[in-house]
Amino acid sequence: MGTMGTFGKTTAWVFWCAGFVLVCLSPLLRATTPESQAVLELQPLRAGVTLPVAVGRTLRAGKVKPGTVVVVKTTQRVPVSEEAYLNRGATVRGEVVASDAGDGTAAHPATLTIRFTRLSYKGMTVPLETRAVAMANLMAVDDTFLPMMGGPDRGNSSEASWTTRQVGGEEVVRSGWVGPLVGIGVRTVGSADYYGVYSLPAKLQGEDGAMVPRAMGVFSTTAKGLYGYDEGTELESSGGLITITNPMGQAVIRAGDNLLLEVVAGR
Repeated sequence: MGTMGTFGKTTAWVFWCAGFVLVCLSPLLRATTPESQAVLELQPLRAGVTLPVAVGRTLRAGKVKPGTVVVVKTTQRVPVSEEAYLNRGATVRGEVVASDAGDGTAAHPATLTIRFTRLSYKGMTVPLETRAVAMANLMAVDDTFLPMMGGPDRGNSSEASWTTRQVGGEEVVRSGWVGPLVGIGVRTVGSADYYGVYSLPAKLQGEDGAMVPRAMGVFSTTAKGLYGYDEGTELESSGGLITITNPMGQAVIRAGDNLLLEVVAGR
């Protein structure tokens, strides 16, 4: 009788866990339903789509010249509509607009400004305008790929089932790569799968009211500004321009740093 009771409780627990996972992953399933497919014909992206990207070269204010081409690549699958997504590795191109080493004062800070203007994917290119929601240096980025316990998570050596922390503090609780993205108060704010991390579906600009998960990369849904940069460094982004300034030292974006770009306009 005791064995049967234990079995019943265990079975109930298993089904409860399965139900909990399905509820948590409902937003994810919207992004990865069988009807969803990789983009076949690239169109200008709608405002509100996010592009988590990694920087491929170091850009140092005062050393890199204005006009220098800047190329970054998306770090995960990016939903662009309710039916389609871009696979990892889409290329975003732009250039350095301003580069000034400054003199170490607030009156003349080190300044680096870049602007992204084109998205390329599988031989197709469209114009775009973006703003930077958040930026993280390579050390902060690397931390998001480590288990929160500082070693194999709860004795599990498989990274597919680690619990990790996003830049900005939210946690990804994976089991076989999939799992919820958890915010304050253990509230589900998104989800993860083998292809990336996503927010809950958000409405894109447009008359159709399309609800599309935002690709987050290494960032939390609440991430904003700079993470891991020198004290005093500030980020400003508007009008398609992305500017970092530092009145007390260098303004630099290093190879391996990540940005969370948000599309402002496709044209």
